[in-house]
Amino acid sequence: MRRVTLLIALLGAMMLALVGCGGGGGTTGPTSFELSGLVENITNGGAPTPGATVQVGSSSVTTASDGSFAIQAPSGTNFVLVIYTPPGGSPLTFRFDFAGITDDTNVGKLVVGPQQATVTGAVRDQQDSSLLAGATVTLGGVRTTTGANGIYILSGVAYDPATPATFLALEGRAGKTGYFPRIFFPDATPTGGTATLSDVLLQPDSGGAPPGTPFNIEGFVNPSPDGVGAVVELRLGGTLVRQVTTGANRKYGFWVVPGNYTVTATKGTLTSGPVSVNLTNPAETIRRDVTLL
Repeated sequence: MRRVTLLIALLGAMMLALVGCGGGGGTTGPTSFELSGLVENITNGGAPTPGATVQVGSSSVTTASDGSFAIQAPSGTNFVLVIYTPPGGSPLTFRFDFAGITDDTNVGKLVVGPQQATVTGAVRDQQDSSLLAGATVTLGGVRTTTGANGIYILSGVAYDPATPATFLALEGRAGKTGYFPRIFFPDATPTGGTATLSDVLLQPDSGGAPPGTPFNIEGFVNPSPDGVGAVVELRLGGTLVRQVTTGANRKYGFWVVPGNYTVTATKGTLTSGPVSVNLTNPAETIRRDVTLL
């Protein structure tokens, strides 16, 4: 009789174990996700050489030959550290913040360089010029939020004093709930380690006016210096609708109505292939760089 009792108890324990492993409830989701992105050297727009180290907690990986990386990160991770050693220099640590991850996440382009700068400015309502608190601002992958006074301070933005034009070509983005997001570019280089930029104006999405004219399609002609003095053409269905010649900053810009456009650039015997731009909202700003070959 005692053997039967022990056998029944053993079978009961096994059934409980099976239920706990796979059956009705008690399961939890994944505790980590893949965090990926691309590390870019501000000096030449290419991958850091040798590769940079991307660190999440106690885990780290080295960027691939194209600057890409992928690393497992715990759920809720909201920043990565990138350690970059410039040629002939000492290692620099760049911090890039983002919203806490809850799924596999690509954090986009993270820019590093031989120096770090502080970038500051203000975000305002385009209609009434009021300062906007709680607006998110990113530049070169560095992210922050404006304070109650509408001022943002981005610390540790990549900079190379030998190639200041690459700093001016960094793409920045500003956004806030209730406003159209906006792309902007630095209009000043660092002095004494700090660059103070012009105000970024955001247009309320409840209004009928578009944000910050004159451009809603803009970009740069690469590489430098070939992109200086290039002729950039914008076509709609094969018909030329806009044309502009780039200046010393290699930047072009157009203000147009929604449509499916193509952008091309030429300079002497150099030409770029057509780059497609699908503008669906006149209030959005789209960046498309083109490369002369």
